[in-house]
Amino acid sequence: MIEENLEKTQLDEEKELNDLMGDDDMMDDEDNDCYPTKHIENDIDESYEDGNSKKAGEYIQWTSTSEGVFFPSGKSQGSLPPGAYAIRENQSGIYFQRINIKNQELMIFPDSRSKIVINEIKSFWGKEKKFREYGISYKRGILLWGPAGSGKSCTLQLVTQDVVERGGVCLNFDSPNLFKIGMRLLRKIQKDTPVVVLMEDIESILRSYNESEILNILDGIEDMDKVLFLATTNYPEELGSRIINRPSRFDKRFKIGYPSAKSRKMYLAKLIKKTDMKKIKIDQWVKDSEGFSLAHLKELFTAVIVLGDEYESAIETLRRMKEKPTSANDGNGKLGFVLSGPSEFSGSDAKW
Repeated sequence: MIEENLEKTQLDEEKELNDLMGDDDMMDDEDNDCYPTKHIENDIDESYEDGNSKKAGEYIQWTSTSEGVFFPSGKSQGSLPPGAYAIRENQSGIYFQRINIKNQELMIFPDSRSKIVINEIKSFWGKEKKFREYGISYKRGILLWGPAGSGKSCTLQLVTQDVVERGGVCLNFDSPNLFKIGMRLLRKIQKDTPVVVLMEDIESILRSYNESEILNILDGIEDMDKVLFLATTNYPEELGSRIINRPSRFDKRFKIGYPSAKSRKMYLAKLIKKTDMKKIKIDQWVKDSEGFSLAHLKELFTAVIVLGDEYESAIETLRRMKEKPTSANDGNGKLGFVLSGPSEFSGSDAKW
């Protein structure tokens, strides 16, 4: 019986290890609107403190229950190392899965709203004593909105980098229930760790789960102390008044718009090598790319410099991509594109 239990335990742990080996990046490369000059994976440490190498699935100590049952286990830690995590669940219960952080030399444009957001969050982390002094819950909510590819994901990466440097953790918000249980466990072990909660595409989260349950979390019904909620959306018009008009949930909101001419020139100059500068008219590129996102600029560079496409053709293709298409029959039995009118949230002068 003992041998059977040990064998079952080992099989369960091996299954859990396999579940944990999935490569769950915080930001998909396709949706990444930052420009990397370095790309280094920050993986989980693969060695012990004594210098010995770690082997996958290796048992090095015992865990026990109150009934005097001992199970072989891997290395244990007193706290979660600073980093980014997803809260997951399997047959063994709730666990925190480390997410690879792509340490990149990120660009912060001088006229970017991202810089304002970063400074706002740094100010929040520095005001803990004031919050305590006045008995105000030490939590904050910030909502970023704007078109796809404008820099919201880049801002999230910068905020994550900042909280990790402070010794904190960043949690992806996937499920209200998993998040609540995970936060309870985290606070039982680490009461004073700063936490950033990322709620990317919050409109999708609200569609997938009970809105009241999410609002209760934002309101701090659970113990949400020393927590910053950071949400993003491409579609602010889909958010109800209970989200956008309640300061205790999202205290401030910032539009992350398309990069300015100055920022576009800075970005293109980073992409293009000095040897290629003689081949192009960068000022013309900047002028023609008005209203382009960083993703559009990167594709322009790829098409012209890497693939050798004609510049006029590449710029026209990207302009067409910005048009909002709808499926329609053109009368000849073919599927065509029909341009729709502009959205009330489009354009650099959009108001919310």
